[in-house]
Amino acid sequence: MRKLGLTYGIGILLTACLFVSCQGDKRADDARKVVAEWIGKRIVFPDALPCTVMDRDTACISLSGASFKILTYIDSTGCTSCRLRLADWKKIVAEADSLFQGRVNFLFFFQPKSEKELTYLLKRDNFRYPVFFDRERRLNRLNRFPAIMEHQCFLLDKDNQVVLIGNPALNPQIWKLFKRQIDGNTTPMEKTPKTTVAAETPQQNLGAMQTGETYRCTYVIKNNGIRPFVIMDVKTSCGCTVPSWSRAPVAPGATTEVAIEVKPDTPGVFRKTVTVYGNMENPLQLAVTGEVTN
Repeated sequence: MRKLGLTYGIGILLTACLFVSCQGDKRADDARKVVAEWIGKRIVFPDALPCTVMDRDTACISLSGASFKILTYIDSTGCTSCRLRLADWKKIVAEADSLFQGRVNFLFFFQPKSEKELTYLLKRDNFRYPVFFDRERRLNRLNRFPAIMEHQCFLLDKDNQVVLIGNPALNPQIWKLFKRQIDGNTTPMEKTPKTTVAAETPQQNLGAMQTGETYRCTYVIKNNGIRPFVIMDVKTSCGCTVPSWSRAPVAPGATTEVAIEVKPDTPGVFRKTVTVYGNMENPLQLAVTGEVTN
């Protein structure tokens, strides 16, 4: 299991690095070091952390018993809504419940900068899965997690040992690898016919914006290849940016659209990235900019 986990852990971290456009050999070297340190390591959990659902105390998820557990640790640094990715986690939990029927438990540990803000976000996104509040950073003190957010999520076996590393809410390819490991299918990914695509306007400027208002823009993407194009997923760099798209195949020479809704929550210069995943060699990087005046 350790050897298998090491192989897939390296693949996950390097894939994650590529898909978030990491640059240079240093980031890849750092990823390899994280893998070497963490694969096979046993996670130690603190006792008696409070567990809530939508700000109400609840029975906590079991830290033992399930065949696999997905542990994600969210600390207090950076944009809270960007780091949570609650909408993406809801989809992942729902799919896991359908596919694996109780074989996977999800362990969400939060060390919030503001419990009031975190509670608001959980209610806003109707996130009804139990979460742990680690107010004193006890979980991190016991385990000393990597500093990079992408490396603070782990697939654990029944003994709480790390099998794979990577955040499936940030990268759909990582979720595919998690599912294959849980399902016991460790064969290489099937080859999908590739095509080439391009966006007519890959960066769009929304101009002056106000907090709490909703703004929209649309990216037109053309299939320039000879194979049908299918959008598998669209990820944004912040929870305040919500994408929508068609899953229908796009014929060669035809176009499709990715629509974005933006609801900024803080003043200042606004730049968020939008990453389109599909059957092309590399994800398509888009951006939306503006200036939030108040």
